[in-house]
Amino acid sequence: MVGRARRRAGRGRCHPGPHCRDRPRADPNRGFPDRGRAADSGARRHGQELTARPGLVTLAAAAATIAASCTGATAPTSGPTPLGMPAGEALRPATSLDADARRWVDETLATLTLRQAVAQLVIPWIPGGYASESDPDFQELLGWVEDGLGGVSISIGVPDAYVAKLNRLQSRARVPLLVTSDFENGGPGMRINHSYALPSLLAQGGGTSFPPTMAFGAAGDEDLAFEYGRVTAAEARAVGVHWLFAPVLDVNSNPDNPVINTRSFGADPDAVGRLGAAFIRGARAGGALTTAKHYPGHGDTRTDSHIELPVIAADRERLDRVELLPFRMAVDAGVDAVMTAHVAVPGVLGDDLPATMSPYFMTELLRDEMGFDGILFTDALRMGAITDGYGAGEAAVLALEAGSDVLLAPADVVTTIDAVESAVRSGRMSRARVDLSVRRLLEAKARLGLHRGSRIDPAAVASRVGTAEHRATADRAAAASLTLARDEGGALPLDPAATVLSVTYARPDDLLAGRTFNTTLSGVAGRVSTARVGPGTAWPVYDSLLHAAREADAVIIGAHVPPRSGAGSVGVPETFRTFVEAANRIEGTGAIVISFGNPYLLSAFPAAGTYLAAWGGWEVSQRAAARAVAGVAPITGRLPISIPPLHDVGEGLDRTVAPQVAARDLGARIDPLQEAGFVPGVRDSTAETVTGTGAQTATGGPGRWQPHTSIPPCEAVTPAGPLTEPDPPDTANPNDLADTFCRNGAAIVSPREVDPARVGLSPDSLAALDDLILAALADSAASGAALAVIRRGQLVRLRGYGRLDHDEAAPPVTPASIFDMASLTKVVGTTTAAVILAQRGTISLDDRVTDHLPWWGAGDPAKSRVTIRHLLVHQGGLPPFRRFFLEMQGREAYEDAIGGLPLDYTPGDSTVYSDIGLMTVAFIIEEVSGRTLDDFLRDEVWGPLGMADTGFAPDPGLWHRVATTELDEGYRGYHVHGVVHDENAHAIGGVAGHAGLFSSARDLAVFVQLMLDRGVAGPCRADPVSGLPCHRPRFQPVSVFAPGWVDRITRRQSDASTRAIGWDTPSPRSSAGGYFSARSFGHTGYTGTSIWVDPTQELAVILLTNRVNPTRNNSKHVPLRREVHDRVARAITNTPPGPRERR
Repeated sequence: MVGRARRRAGRGRCHPGPHCRDRPRADPNRGFPDRGRAADSGARRHGQELTARPGLVTLAAAAATIAASCTGATAPTSGPTPLGMPAGEALRPATSLDADARRWVDETLATLTLRQAVAQLVIPWIPGGYASESDPDFQELLGWVEDGLGGVSISIGVPDAYVAKLNRLQSRARVPLLVTSDFENGGPGMRINHSYALPSLLAQGGGTSFPPTMAFGAAGDEDLAFEYGRVTAAEARAVGVHWLFAPVLDVNSNPDNPVINTRSFGADPDAVGRLGAAFIRGARAGGALTTAKHYPGHGDTRTDSHIELPVIAADRERLDRVELLPFRMAVDAGVDAVMTAHVAVPGVLGDDLPATMSPYFMTELLRDEMGFDGILFTDALRMGAITDGYGAGEAAVLALEAGSDVLLAPADVVTTIDAVESAVRSGRMSRARVDLSVRRLLEAKARLGLHRGSRIDPAAVASRVGTAEHRATADRAAAASLTLARDEGGALPLDPAATVLSVTYARPDDLLAGRTFNTTLSGVAGRVSTARVGPGTAWPVYDSLLHAAREADAVIIGAHVPPRSGAGSVGVPETFRTFVEAANRIEGTGAIVISFGNPYLLSAFPAAGTYLAAWGGWEVSQRAAARAVAGVAPITGRLPISIPPLHDVGEGLDRTVAPQVAARDLGARIDPLQEAGFVPGVRDSTAETVTGTGAQTATGGPGRWQPHTSIPPCEAVTPAGPLTEPDPPDTANPNDLADTFCRNGAAIVSPREVDPARVGLSPDSLAALDDLILAALADSAASGAALAVIRRGQLVRLRGYGRLDHDEAAPPVTPASIFDMASLTKVVGTTTAAVILAQRGTISLDDRVTDHLPWWGAGDPAKSRVTIRHLLVHQGGLPPFRRFFLEMQGREAYEDAIGGLPLDYTPGDSTVYSDIGLMTVAFIIEEVSGRTLDDFLRDEVWGPLGMADTGFAPDPGLWHRVATTELDEGYRGYHVHGVVHDENAHAIGGVAGHAGLFSSARDLAVFVQLMLDRGVAGPCRADPVSGLPCHRPRFQPVSVFAPGWVDRITRRQSDASTRAIGWDTPSPRSSAGGYFSARSFGHTGYTGTSIWVDPTQELAVILLTNRVNPTRNNSKHVPLRREVHDRVARAITNTPPGPRERR
């Protein structure tokens, strides 16, 4: 779980491309005072002259990486001779280091400055592909390496590119780098295979691809698990990787787990431990170090820690019996490292502290009680479970204090080093504590022989990576893993003369789905026709396929469905579910369902007569499944998991080889030109039926910005010019931006701003905000930002900074620029609508949800106790988030999925922030009002208040004013602009209760003034000199909230939580900073937006950014947001606030 396929090493840096042209490169010396000495050392390291960097690797075709991310033994073969460790020699324990190695460890440690020692403990994620010497991210990485970085965690690439990049990095390292990688789920294939030339998809070759780890649980063969480890380690060492972040020892006891699933060996703790120990022994024979993860167990959770903090509902007795058993067995087997899990275990700790930050788990239990004496890695510190609660620096310090040795994939490398160095210098942490972990790392490097040399021989790679012997081992494992859970009609193996309809179900971006299966099957089976469907396939296509199925002798449905993100039932569209059920009812044919992914798929089709689990969708699994279905190979696997309530652990049917078919088998080799479609292959293949999903697609965005007129300087503005703000502006005219605002330095200013001194604020203090925000944008916190500050009913700041995108052709951000509000939708939109209905008596906040939505309680009888209030205060028992969008689209599918969710906890007992709860509130609003949420809010709020920039799904005519968000290279495949960033909101059409709203700083200023005025907006006119937040004139008062309601919904509902009704209130680490009063209320949005209102100080701050552009892996807006609020609050001159007391 170190990183996803497209994460970048340079946190928050601008991606190379047209939107980065001519931007100055960051100073590579930033934050590293010892840079000069490192550069002077040249290429001489530890008394050994390293050879020059190898030449750059050039691939013959443009390649696209298509892979998942962060997802009696034979004698070992000879180890890679170019490495520091002698060929064929298994790794030695640290206690057996020779005198030379121990001397190197002691001398190296003694020479490190404090900053260099801290840097040794930091291992960032880096991409594995080619990078030119002048690439700015690679230059930044080189700077880190030269200043003492301990190692790198390398992601997806091809073997030659790995070697070239790692040799270049090692040649610049004063202390050899420790190279790690996630070779965990599919072995080498997870990282150094599956690159393809587009559009032909000709494979570029690479490492050996094994089936997923759960396949080895299905095979149940410790010898295969040993070979899995040995081959993975040998190929990893051959390309310069020393340490495997494997095996995964999580016990996948929860079918709803969205992140572990097939990465685990299974659901039986003892089997997981035995197979994991065999993998560890094999990897040691192959020459690599191993990591048991994710301690103390990530298997029984429904939350993805990449996104939010999962909670493990287990006490110590349960942990000892289930989660901890495989880790104890791994320690006994001599595992070299343990990786922590970002999970909370309140049944043991009593709070929601992540295990990574817990001295009890990391030191008392793991080291003192379990006897582990190896290296302790954090899981990636940039994951949502950590970044949402801690800054990069504090997370690093807390992890070390808890007992971790290595700070893996931090959100910001320099900030992390700064924080730990500062902790030592301040006395919070001792230098001896740092040196203890550094010594462990240096001893590991010595065990690997890195003190004798770290260069990899490029010429040796081809003889050690992806060899015929290794691929045969992978084929053997895939064949042994196939598990036939049921075959009620005896459909397998196929009749040799059967005519077959093979239907592949996959997302449009899964380009490999079904290719190898269909090509292999056509070579060994009868007449094969193929079709492909996906989440967006319409029913008429399925209807035509059912007609074809009635003419076939056998129907195979190969489903490439990833681990689900929902619960209750696997998230596939209702149309596909109906198709499978209808195909299964065809007399004399039925349907053979094969899962090439999530093994719990059967729960979506419980009536399916034949179900085969292939565990994964890579070529090795597709090939094995085709041969087994045709009767060329036997089926012998057993379920390593239960599929409740249908099948238990250990179930499975055997099928033997069909001799008459086996004679046709020409082996596993397939003509790549045939598979790519350049020569005839699969016979009678029907036209593919996949089309787009029908979802809205942005056509604006980078490279397509319209020309815009320059905004004049403020000193050039006259009363006859821009100060006479037009009403309304011409939203279809991009040049209209220049008619409303003026430029003050680098800020775009509204003429509505008044002198801050009029309302008791320091003008000089507020003026400094410009430099603060511009510096953050220059540091890639976002491409642009908009700020509004209101005091005593007057706008003292209403201005924009930066651009709508990193593309220099993008327009500047102005107070009229429109941002994706993300979770501000929950308070500005959904909560407001719910309160309006409650005021009218249409609903009560204490109504049960099922009173209005009977279908909502389907998944759990306890849901009948959940009230609307529970949902608004995030105490409804619901999980935080589910990635439904990967598996379904449309309102109906979402209602079914949410209705089927069971509760995670008793309503009212805990507070767990939940998108799903606010989605449900929106369903209620629409049900009882008879209007869509968008229409309701437009009629009741936006229109009466004159908020013309606010609404869902902006019209394309407004996109020239909309800030760009993420470069979505997975789900949507484009740079998101003009459509909602949140994937679940996008999948149901852009209008949702948790996200989807768009607005501007000038519009939100109107709304927050409404809140300050206790729910009634007075009359106003579009007069710039008035200073009033007034986008459109109001000729009479507008009452949105009845008397008393604003106070009721913005007050904490419980001493145990900061939550109000929809809104939040300050906490010690609040985005409101430390000076807003305890009576304040506010909220934030994932895209980088926030509102905070302090009624005590008659103060409000709106800060809008697009921090997710180009990647969501950017938390630089977090310290910016706190600092903005602190500076605004400290600018009060009449009654300066003191630091807020913690509650």
